[in-house]
Amino acid sequence: MEPIQWSRWMSVGIDDLDEDHRVLIAIVNKLSDDANRHDPAVIEAILDELIAYTRHHFAAEEACMMRSNYPTFTAHKALHDALTRQVEAYRDGFVANRDATTGEEVFDFCAEWLGRHILKEDTRFGEYAGNGAALVSANMAG
Repeated sequence: MEPIQWSRWMSVGIDDLDEDHRVLIAIVNKLSDDANRHDPAVIEAILDELIAYTRHHFAAEEACMMRSNYPTFTAHKALHDALTRQVEAYRDGFVANRDATTGEEVFDFCAEWLGRHILKEDTRFGEYAGNGAALVSANMAG
């Protein structure tokens, strides 16, 4: 199973957010390892790690959007909330019936979930931030 490869098409142009996206990809890519995909306890731990880091990332991204007066912030936050619930429900379903879901299916779900959000939603914010992206990134720490 091939891991997800970062590409410039995934970049939102804000260094802190791009780094978070790389970390999220690295977490999902742990499922590209054969041994990890065949160990339900490891799959569950990876899903838990993904959920925890996703919460961290979404909070940082939302703060950045608010500082930028992103016009579709409310809709984007609602999407974040729905995505978090979706991956939590997926994890809960996996835990409830580990034998029904393969590691490959979990990898495919996570890759699709993450890729769709970064490529379709987060890149829109990157386009909006445009020339102000460096300022937005610099303000994320403060």
